[in-house]
Amino acid sequence: MEAPLRSPAVAFDDVPGSLPEASVPPDADLNAVAQSALEGLNSLRREAWASDAIWRDLLAFTDNFRTFNSQDKVYHAFRKLQAQKKCSPFELATSDPRVSAFGCVDIEVRFTTQHGHLQGSGAGIVSVILVEGQWRIWMLRTWLENFRGHGHPDVDLLRSEPPTIVNGHIEGVSNGTANGSTQDHAYGAIVVGGGQAGLCTAGRLQALGVDYVLLERFPEVGDVWKGRYDKLRFHTSKDFGVLPFKWRYPEEDDNMLPTSRIGAGHSSWAKQFGINVRTNMSVVSGTYDSAGQVWTVVADNDGKEVTYRARNLVLCIGPGLSTFRYPDWATPDKVQQSGFKGDILHGLQYKSAKPWAGKRGIVVGSANTGNDVAEDMADFGLDTTMIQRNPTLVIPAEWIHAEHDRDYHPGKLAAVADRELVTLPNKIVREATNRAIHHMTDLESARFDALEKAGFRVRILMAVTLGGC
Repeated sequence: MEAPLRSPAVAFDDVPGSLPEASVPPDADLNAVAQSALEGLNSLRREAWASDAIWRDLLAFTDNFRTFNSQDKVYHAFRKLQAQKKCSPFELATSDPRVSAFGCVDIEVRFTTQHGHLQGSGAGIVSVILVEGQWRIWMLRTWLENFRGHGHPDVDLLRSEPPTIVNGHIEGVSNGTANGSTQDHAYGAIVVGGGQAGLCTAGRLQALGVDYVLLERFPEVGDVWKGRYDKLRFHTSKDFGVLPFKWRYPEEDDNMLPTSRIGAGHSSWAKQFGINVRTNMSVVSGTYDSAGQVWTVVADNDGKEVTYRARNLVLCIGPGLSTFRYPDWATPDKVQQSGFKGDILHGLQYKSAKPWAGKRGIVVGSANTGNDVAEDMADFGLDTTMIQRNPTLVIPAEWIHAEHDRDYHPGKLAAVADRELVTLPNKIVREATNRAIHHMTDLESARFDALEKAGFRVRILMAVTLGGC
């Protein structure tokens, strides 16, 4: 595999990409539009692309997550990589072309690419717009589905009978032990962290037949949610947080799941699909032997050192969630010197305002956690003040639910919805989000005016993208 192509660092606002000012005529022949787009891709014609064309690839051509912008860059990169990867002609997928919210026609395609001795099955979405009477490719999204003959990460792993789980791991699984050294066994992969990302990764490794082990520091899968504050819920709808393989939360669960139901769902999913998990494993260190191309991971299991070895190491440990830092003015020494007699807690230490019912409370911070904590304080009768440093982006939960519910619902596979969302270029996601927020804010301006009148400063524009890099 050749070295991945990389772009120089740049401020996000300077990244090219904007929504098209386009629409689809009501009498447009969508099937003819699809055939025209397919011909443009396969003939490698420069004029088939719009001047502000965008191509985002996830592993199919670039072996990376990569976005190209502008007609020239997209055309030359696509032509070069199509030859390098020995790409087959693009074919129409089984789904019919459809009109998207961006004013373009979306066409699903499939193709194959060559990765050394492996043949990759690729898929994609071609978005075409009408430019001066001609249909042009505005956006191309391509991704690698799987390597042929090596399984698929989204196959249904549902067993006829749930496996027996003993001490947090599967009874009868021989590849590694929960209480002794595994130095003599090298896994294909070690996954560290048993939250949503770790579980999804482990499940898909299992679907691909990869010999793996998942290390979780808590006593049970799902326990990571037990330590959070009582008021915490999914701010998104529950179907946006489902796990792989057609699994869903029970219909009777609240749409905004409380922490107890999130943790219980994760535990249930891990047992149902027989995830090879080792609990009570707090990872201490990881070292890589470049000569042997193997990772050595040392974990603490209730005071006993356990060693694991693997060709690959995947860290699914969250963006610093378990590590916090007091601001300089709130360190224990500074608090003691100030003579302050109250309690100072970081958000990660907070559980409930019940112990301080009827007293005064101050919340420093005005994002999700700050608002949850302030609401909890108010519910327990505290005289509550929120300290806000900068204007805060406010998106009502019902707006988020309405957006997500269009794609994440029992009638559509989450894996399909994920592909449609994650493959969008980050700049396009932000521009679309800003457009939607502006529209909804204009329709419901009174609620934001009330916030400003109460002294809460509101920011209207998204400053960063919703997706990953």
